[in-house]
Amino acid sequence: MVDHDQVQAALSARLDGEPIPLDDDVVDAHLAGCAQCRQFQEEAVALSRRLRFVEPAGGGMTPPDLAEMILAGVEPEWRRTANARMVGLALSRILLVIAGVLWVIWGMQLLGDAGGLTPVSNDGVVAPDSDPRTASLLVDAAAFRFSLALGLFTIAWKPRLVSGLVTVVAALWTFMFGFVVRDLVLDTVSGSQFLGLGLLLFTAVGMVWTWLNHHGYVTLGTIWRELGAKPV
Repeated sequence: MVDHDQVQAALSARLDGEPIPLDDDVVDAHLAGCAQCRQFQEEAVALSRRLRFVEPAGGGMTPPDLAEMILAGVEPEWRRTANARMVGLALSRILLVIAGVLWVIWGMQLLGDAGGLTPVSNDGVVAPDSDPRTASLLVDAAAFRFSLALGLFTIAWKPRLVSGLVTVVAALWTFMFGFVVRDLVLDTVSGSQFLGLGLLLFTAVGMVWTWLNHHGYVTLGTIWRELGAKPV
């Protein structure tokens, strides 16, 4: 004759989808005449349902495929986030290309101005009113703008490289902002300085946006937690 412990152990095994040590007929016959074991079964079934277990047609209790359930709940949100990142990355890359083109145009303008400062006569003699020093500075400034444009085009092509240049652009903007403030106080500021400051800011925003879309906005939270972490 079976006792309560054996029947309840068999019920637990049945709920878990494991082989039971007793025949189903023996367990069912005992349940028909034992209120204690019926109560145990009801409580066990209720607990299993709260744990998101389902009962198959055969009467046993087997866990569902939790991976599919989790993916079904997470995948739509993940797809929306991934699509938003792809759109944002495409727009930020276009922004970088536009910024690069603007830097190229500015560099070409500076080269034209530099050529006008060193006029050469038909005999190959530099005019006495030429200003080669200023022309050299303009050529250097144009070379810087062409180099920055090349870097932006490269990042637009390979966004993973943005980390290497974004700090340089941020430092350039910081220094230029300081000089603009100084010249503004001295009343010697020019329109080209504001233009350069604005274009650098436009470039920096595009690069930061590219970095965020490439690495994911969740990276900001990770960096913040690492900065605020206490040493062990």
